[in-house]
Formats: sequence, C-alpha cells, structure tokens
Amino acid sequence: MKILIAEDDPLFRSLLAELLSPEFEVVISKDGVQARDILLQEHAPNMALLDWIMPEITGPQLCRELRAHAKTAGTYLILLTAKNDSADIIAGLRAGADDYITKPFVTEELRARVRIGRRVLEMQATINSQRDALEEAAGREMELKTSIRVRAEVRLPEQARHAKP
Repeated sequence: MKILIAEDDPLFRSLLAELLSPEFEVVISKDGVQARDILLQEHAPNMALLDWIMPEITGPQLCRELRAHAKTAGTYLILLTAKNDSADIIAGLRAGADDYITKPFVTEELRARVRIGRRVLEMQATINSQRDALEEAAGREMELKTSIRVRAEVRLPEQARHAKP
C-alpha cells in the first residue's frame, strides 16, 4: 500500500520515510501543493501523513480540499504536528483528518495508527467490492424477472389459442 508523506522539513521527511518504508510504498512531498497534485494523480496513495505547517497549503487546508474532491474524498488523512492543544486537535479533525498525531511521537504509536488506517481502507475496499457484487446481482435479477415476464406474456396468447372452449 502506498502512503504519502507531506512534510517540509527534509530531515523529518527522511525519518518518516525510513520508519514507514518497510511496510509501505512511501511517496514524498515537500509541501501541500505538491501533496495535492500527487493525490489527484491516477494510482495515487490512498493514505497521507500531513504536516500541519507547510508552505503554500497547510495540512488542515489540504484536508478540506481533499474531502471536497470526489477522487480524494476517501483518502485516509493523518495530521502530524507539534500543535497539541485540544482546540488544534478539534480543528484538525473538523478539517477532515481521520487521525491526529502530535510531535514528538512514539515510533510504535505512529506505526500502529498508520496500520489502523490501512485496516480501515482495506475494510472499505471489501465493503465497496461487496456492494458492487450486490448491485450486479440485483441487475441480473431484474433482467431475469423481465425475461420471465416477457416469456409468460408470449405463452399466454399461445395457450389461449390451444385451449378447449
């Protein structure tokens, strides 16, 4: 699974990539604009770890933009920031983040939260697949019902001709 890391600090970007690369295909972005452009591409990561304070577009602004766009509305977004008071956490989650991690963080907690995001995305993919299968089955059922009704209507006049008065 791909994960985007949007972080303007090169050292921190590198640290995050190293922490997550054993389990994830890491895609790197140095700012919010580049992150948005990457996430709008075909075959984009469906999970992103976003710094709050970045040039051009902040993490919360990016969350709002991504939630408003049909292609990225389902992307799992984690804000990673030094902003740790309740008002900031609430603002970040209201902006559309699925999770919020404060710096400094415990490495295993970060990995655990990213794994939770992966599990949520995998469950969503399973649900979508099952929904698609049900919709396809419902479509086939409607076709069969229509076919049976048409055949029954064709047979009725024929049977009426052969019926004894």
